[in-house]
Amino acid sequence: MTNVQPIIQIGWLPAVIGIVSFLVTIGIAWGSLRTLVKHIGKTLDDEIKTDLKDVRERFSIVEDRVDTIWKDRLAPAHSPRQLNERGKNILETSGIKEIIDDKKTLLFQKIKTMGIKNPYDAESAILQIVKELPSHFPEIELGLKNGAFKAGANLDDVFLVAGVYLRNLIFNELGFSLEDLDKPK
Repeated sequence: MTNVQPIIQIGWLPAVIGIVSFLVTIGIAWGSLRTLVKHIGKTLDDEIKTDLKDVRERFSIVEDRVDTIWKDRLAPAHSPRQLNERGKNILETSGIKEIIDDKKTLLFQKIKTMGIKNPYDAESAILQIVKELPSHFPEIELGLKNGAFKAGANLDDVFLVAGVYLRNLIFNELGFSLEDLDKPK
């Protein structure tokens, strides 16, 4: 048996017509694909970007509410925020009260240099300075961690409690009263 290979002969005219038809088909497909991609891009711009903006806004609201709920565990959201029993327990058990009492004058001086103009700025500055205690006084970091562990709290809890305590100690010296926190900004 001989192995015969079939030979296909196409004239030049059908070959040219076939190639042109193929290229036209590719061009049409490419145009359709570009239109589809443009449509998808427009959909992304019009619908999804709007949805993402909405998600960011909603996340910001949820983040604020979670922060408030977290703070309410130790100092309920009454204006001004004051420690509840759990907060008072952390204040006494963790040793942060002694640290704040010991460093009160230095902390007061640091806060005065922050250019506070109203009670809200003062409260924010106090909470910020207290949260930065380990960087201002590295020697107390181990004690803070051990105290937080002893109180069954984390460092953020200890810092919030310490901030409320320090605020109550020095607010009048800063020229504000706690009642000022109730007034509109």
